[in-house]
Amino acid sequence: MTAPGSASNEVPIAIVVPVFNPPVDYLNAALSSVLQQTATNWQLIVVDDGSTAPDVIEHLLNFESEHMDDARIQVLRIPNGGISAAMNAGVCEVQTPYFGWLDHDDVLDARCIEYCSAALTSGDVDIVYSDEDKIDDAGRHFELYAKPTFSPELLLTQMYLCHFTAFRTDLVREIGGFRSTMDGAQDFDVALRLLPVIDKVVHIPRPLYHWRSWSESTAFSIEAKPWAQQATQRVQQEYLERTFGGGTVVPSQVPGLNEVHPVVAERPVVSVIIPTVGAVGRAGNRLVDAAISALRDRETVSVLQFIVVTTGELPPISGADRQITYRGDAFNFADAINQGREAASGDYLLILNDDTEAISSEPVTRMMEIAQQRDVGAVGAKLTYPDGRLQHVGMVILPSGPTHPWIGKSAKEVGYFGSTLTPRNYSAVTAAAMLVRTQVFDDLGGFDPSFARDFNDVDFCLRGMQHGYRVAWTPYAHFTHYEGASMKRRNPDAHEANVFHERWSEAMAVDPYYSPALNPKLERMYEAL
Repeated sequence: MTAPGSASNEVPIAIVVPVFNPPVDYLNAALSSVLQQTATNWQLIVVDDGSTAPDVIEHLLNFESEHMDDARIQVLRIPNGGISAAMNAGVCEVQTPYFGWLDHDDVLDARCIEYCSAALTSGDVDIVYSDEDKIDDAGRHFELYAKPTFSPELLLTQMYLCHFTAFRTDLVREIGGFRSTMDGAQDFDVALRLLPVIDKVVHIPRPLYHWRSWSESTAFSIEAKPWAQQATQRVQQEYLERTFGGGTVVPSQVPGLNEVHPVVAERPVVSVIIPTVGAVGRAGNRLVDAAISALRDRETVSVLQFIVVTTGELPPISGADRQITYRGDAFNFADAINQGREAASGDYLLILNDDTEAISSEPVTRMMEIAQQRDVGAVGAKLTYPDGRLQHVGMVILPSGPTHPWIGKSAKEVGYFGSTLTPRNYSAVTAAAMLVRTQVFDDLGGFDPSFARDFNDVDFCLRGMQHGYRVAWTPYAHFTHYEGASMKRRNPDAHEANVFHERWSEAMAVDPYYSPALNPKLERMYEAL
């Protein structure tokens, strides 16, 4: 049922609505969307931030008079101080354990509070957030944003939580609430300031918030609020200073999107493990020699130790610090990586295919920006084919098996809500270029030799997630991948596929980073249903 007041909800949630001169029709729709909630246990705090439009003032007076007997509803009036000041005034009046906010021109889904309340009943949740979409003046819904589960790496570059989000009231009060210096990105600022202290974040895969698209809204164009972009950069830079001791935030080529690069505090040794059969490329040179040369040229910050695991005896490989011969009758990729680890002395392991070529500057350092975090288990890189088409931008786990989204698409493909443009978390990344902290690799027992040819990287990532580690991908580390040049691949090994499906059938049912609202029969690209 979706009738107003038709559902009792255990956990009350406050909705704060900061108001400053919106079109009255939009304001009326926003406030009405709270009154029409199926849930009954809520608080509505409307904060008039010094509105000057006569029709807005009159509407709020009428609204207050009409609902004066409803103890759940409160209208505050403050001198104009900006959205953070208005939010703080509202938070001071919150009497519920959680609160969220509603922009004065947007609309809540009728079941927003009901569903959010249900997600909070365990009592240990710090933040709950939902999917969102956009609406126009005709009431048409479009641009569904089916979000992933909580993704700290994505959050650093994109305030993807956005709407609807409810925070624990006491946590927001403890950090001092919203900061007026960050107006335009005040919610992003709160989210990043809370990031070090939150433990449990819940995602509701339903569009419970409808963001109105009109000329003065960022739902219509990011250019509608240029100051918000400037505030976003300040928020991100302050987070880097607090968390990593520094770093850089620079505008990207995409309007409204910044490149965020935490400083790498130390200069650890990275052991680069490259299995090879000594395959020769089209130019007549061995691929492995070219792979080592390119990476040495492109990476000047990290200390690299190259360990090459060869199938059979090969002539000396240029640039290799250690060259070992694979021990075993039939080549097993997982076992080769493990043998390379035995010879490695680095703090990190970069598992690298011999048919790759580093393209971006400092690719290992870019991966290290994420891998240096204690809770990160593995970091993958952006891989493209020689003609520039996308090959790897993370992996999605579907009931049918692991899948590469956007594979074969143009280099200009931005993905689903910029999924190819920003670092984010995935359930798995390919071992064609994967950075792993050595201690994590050892704690997980290395690669499983049960997967001699296929699924070894995905299995490793899923085991890492089981142990509480995040798997991440970054577009800032870019390699060309001459896939298939060093080993001809056809269909996955049938036996290994069966082992993988038996081991990970539960994980394959729902990938937390691929919303169930998206196509479960994904054919190597994101497609909304």
